[in-house]
Amino acid sequence: MLRTVLRYGFGRVLSLFFRRIDIVGRERVPADGPVLFAINHPNGLVDPLLLLSFAPRAVSFLGKAPLFSMPVIGWFVRALDTIPVYRRQDQADTGQNRETFARARALLERGGTIAIAPEGASHSDPGLRPLKTGAARIALGAGTTSPVRIVPVGLFYTDKATFRSEALILFGEPLVVPPVPLDDRGEPPADRVDQITADLERRLAAVVLQADEHEALELAARAERILSAAGDPKARTVDAAFATRRQLAAGYQTLRERDPALLDRLRRRLERLDQAFRRARLDPTRPVPPRPTLRSVTAASGWLLLRVVIFLPLALPGLLLHFPAYWAIGRLARRFTGPSDDVLATAKIIGAALLYPLTWIAVGVLGFRWGGWPGAAAGAFLAPLSGVAALSLVERFDRFVSGTRALGVHLVDADRVAALVGEREALRRDLITLAGQLGQLPPSRG
Repeated sequence: MLRTVLRYGFGRVLSLFFRRIDIVGRERVPADGPVLFAINHPNGLVDPLLLLSFAPRAVSFLGKAPLFSMPVIGWFVRALDTIPVYRRQDQADTGQNRETFARARALLERGGTIAIAPEGASHSDPGLRPLKTGAARIALGAGTTSPVRIVPVGLFYTDKATFRSEALILFGEPLVVPPVPLDDRGEPPADRVDQITADLERRLAAVVLQADEHEALELAARAERILSAAGDPKARTVDAAFATRRQLAAGYQTLRERDPALLDRLRRRLERLDQAFRRARLDPTRPVPPRPTLRSVTAASGWLLLRVVIFLPLALPGLLLHFPAYWAIGRLARRFTGPSDDVLATAKIIGAALLYPLTWIAVGVLGFRWGGWPGAAAGAFLAPLSGVAALSLVERFDRFVSGTRALGVHLVDADRVAALVGEREALRRDLITLAGQLGQLPPSRG
């Protein structure tokens, strides 16, 4: 029951933090039997929480031992039956890992599932770190009547530390690992461990976005935004953005080897176009709206006004009520994490989980002072709803302002907009042509 409650609660929190969460490949996860989920680890505690909340099966975790002594986090990891891992970098007694492996294998022998991050730690590197051998050793030594299946899980974020960005959970093809006899120390043969680890690394690499350097990922992100501008923004999926960025990153590596001068020219073109759109205060990913008419402007303004009338009575108090906590979370999260982007989203979510409920409790206390228990109940009930209403109104208003700004630029400086759109389409065509030459993108994208 506790696991179900936490899974539901974390799922709602993550669905608020991320504007969209796509899940691909659920059908690849076996419906029963022992399963070991192997995830990449770019985003702190957000990574396991995504898997906990949205995996098709209940998941237990292996987690570093220091988590168990942290305030709040320690309670959660225990409640989720997390198994501690003792690492040298944490000055822990690694001899205790014999018990860790025994507990993990026992759970698999009962037909359960475990999630592990074989890279060993969260990070912001552009590619996977060398995998540890723990996943292979656990799977090979489980001793179950049916083979353990290691399912690689790729986690991708369009902007992992930013509120209302997007996330993708991609389940890859399972790796079947039959059990083998263990030696006197309870360890499987070293050659089999190395083989399974190498196979797992290949399968995990197939479901993650990586490159040799950050510049390749940044360039792929810019190019993907240009390529996506031709379609309907509402039809764009996180999975499609991920697939395109993977292909573009591969193309970057190929082009760097074949023609670095062309790669540099392409990079400068992308940077100039991106900056030109920003100076014009236009979104390079969105189609430029058609020339507005009085009817279209009146309809859009009336629709916004209607939504404001409906949402404002609840949204305005929600804005005033939640802004102090929102402001504090952003400042405190960055102060505590410093330059470590891989734990920034974790700090924001923990801060939100603490400060927003305190805000709602304070509203309930004030409601009790003014209206007794009915006032307390009304305040505690309406405070979270006002926050959701405020978020919805702010996002709708932001889209309206962006659209209005685009229309304004279109009216005032139509030639400039036409030139930007023309340059964007020319660059898009050049990207598709080049990708076809490199064999990185299918011709159908044109």
